Amino acid sequence: MTRDVNRRRFLGAVSLAAAVVLPAAACSAGPAQPEGNAPVAGSWNEIVAAAEKEGKVTIYSSHGTEELNDFKGRFEKKYPKVKLTVVRGTDADLTPKVEAERKTGKGIADVFFGASLVWVKANKDAFEAPRGPSFEAPAYNKQTSVPEGTYFLTNAAVLTFGWNTKLYKKGIKDYPDLLDPSLRGGKIGVIKPAAPSMVDFYLYLQETYGADFVKKLAAQKPRIYPSSLPIAQAIQSGEIAATPFVSPLIDEKKSGAPVDWGLAKKPWGALFWGMALKSAPHPNAAQLIADFIIGEQGQEAIARTHASVLPNIPGTVGNTSTVRKQDLAQLTPEKVREFQAKWNQDFGS
Repeated sequence: MTRDVNRRRFLGAVSLAAAVVLPAAACSAGPAQPEGNAPVAGSWNEIVAAAEKEGKVTIYSSHGTEELNDFKGRFEKKYPKVKLTVVRGTDADLTPKVEAERKTGKGIADVFFGASLVWVKANKDAFEAPRGPSFEAPAYNKQTSVPEGTYFLTNAAVLTFGWNTKLYKKGIKDYPDLLDPSLRGGKIGVIKPAAPSMVDFYLYLQETYGADFVKKLAAQKPRIYPSSLPIAQAIQSGEIAATPFVSPLIDEKKSGAPVDWGLAKKPWGALFWGMALKSAPHPNAAQLIADFIIGEQGQEAIARTHASVLPNIPGTVGNTSTVRKQDLAQLTPEKVREFQAKWNQDFGS
């Protein structure tokens, strides 16, 4: 029986619920944070003890639901005295929440995971420096993975092309195959570029396959979706025949769904960043989350079928060192809005 492998994976910024509002470039300056919002200054064992006393932790994340559920189970098994609450959404959904919590001084989230590096860099002073033994492991490479001392690399979501094997028997070898005239008229599903990371995906297509490639894709009259999750569901159900934007359909294919997928020679991915928030009501538990997600158990959960920050993690399809890096000069708020307006015009959205 086909299990529910509609992976609720990434991406709003990189999977995820329907949001079309571009997050602000930076947080508004908020009031001084209340005392006690920093982790204890002692040893790691003291941080763990303080986290267990806090007893709970909340994360905001645009990772996939299945990955987050696995992560939650593994984390609570290692730290049974700390209950983890997960709030999942797109970067465009979650960044305004983080900004509001910082501005009001009423934090709910302790840790935020997202893929919109423009926003992350603009708000680097809103995050605590991460601590923990996993950050000191040579395999993690703290120097490059915590580039400015606060936000830290967690994994990368790899998004690629996929198709329904019953509806498009020829299959897809690379993105230009999506321009097949037989796929015209609602047979392709595309992602709406609601956040900078999604804009970067379309910039990747133009840089790799020609400046007019996205316009040609628009001429195919595809269906438009808010995230990769409904696209994956549409591929499996037969609502669409193909897509340029879906997580590797490993589990879906294994379960017997009529789907397949492939990777371009230079695949696209979105790097995910973690942020222990200064507005966190549980700052010590936030450090536990930060340390856990970049360790082996955390990576086995959150990076499965995607790219890991560590080598040789089972179930991953690559390493973050090989994933495309965003050109932030092309993803300023002004350029993102300009691209979105042109995209909406071309795709009739």
